[in-house]
Amino acid sequence: MAKDPLAEAGLHFDELYKLRVLEPEVDQKTRELKEECEDFVDKMGQFQKIVGGLIELVDDLAKEAETEKMKVRVC
Repeated sequence: MAKDPLAEAGLHFDELYKLRVLEPEVDQKTRELKEECEDFVDKMGQFQKIVGGLIELVDDLAKEAETEKMKVRVC
């Protein structure tokens, strides 16, 4: 079987017959990793919003507790 001189040089054709430097398997894995990273970033953004809301709620409760403490001290 004859060796492909382009492949030996690290060049490959994709499914649209465009010349690529990456091997098709590496390109596919890179695309999958990119998608997974984008999903992770989206989930982290949602997590930050949830935690931000929780922090605000806890701060509000702490302020209310301090107000009640001050009322008890005055009495």
